Amino acid sequence: MTAVRPLMLAIQQRDLEAAKAALERDASQATDAIPGGLSPLMFALYNGALEIAQLLKGFRPLDVFEAAAMNDARRVAELVAAKPELTKEYSPDGWTPMHLAAFLGARESLFVLLGLGAPMEAVSQNPMSNTPMHAAIAGPAGEALAPLLIGFGADVKYVGGSGVSALHLAASRGFDGLCKLLLSRGADRLGKTEDGKNAAEIARERGHLNTAAILDLAG
Repeated sequence: MTAVRPLMLAIQQRDLEAAKAALERDASQATDAIPGGLSPLMFALYNGALEIAQLLKGFRPLDVFEAAAMNDARRVAELVAAKPELTKEYSPDGWTPMHLAAFLGARESLFVLLGLGAPMEAVSQNPMSNTPMHAAIAGPAGEALAPLLIGFGADVKYVGGSGVSALHLAASRGFDGLCKLLLSRGADRLGKTEDGKNAAEIARERGHLNTAAILDLAG
């Protein structure tokens, strides 16, 4: 069994001082991949340990996934200009740079990737099997970034893993305006997930009664 290194524990606890102490004892923790292949910086971002992510940023140049996730648009542009195929590569956990930018609300990175031709319909290589638009809706800036991607032509009808569509995700978060936009673009309000729930049922289950009413009345 692989021992959990002190930096990983500090990240999970969002303890900046513990992270600094761990790195003072062993700086290799900043750059060694964790089990599964993720970088410590990405692990910090996933855990909401933003101060620790900023600390780790100084230990080596960001790769394209880290740069996209941290909204370092300049670094994204620099890397992709040198190697355009980076926009189509996948992180160890199955995401393209655009998925990561969309999920983490990295607006400037997302614009750079769009401008440099990153594929909007790339499907993640993990059980979620979703597109950057799905990732955006699931993230903290979903209501703002998903309409942007729709405006650029994202496929609102695509169904990802477990039968989950963009409308299901928007309903689960109570995004009334986004649900209306998706419906206006042809999203299927009656489409069901693998466990048999449509968007209105998901909204109602999550306590978003106004969203459920919007979806019910759209029929």
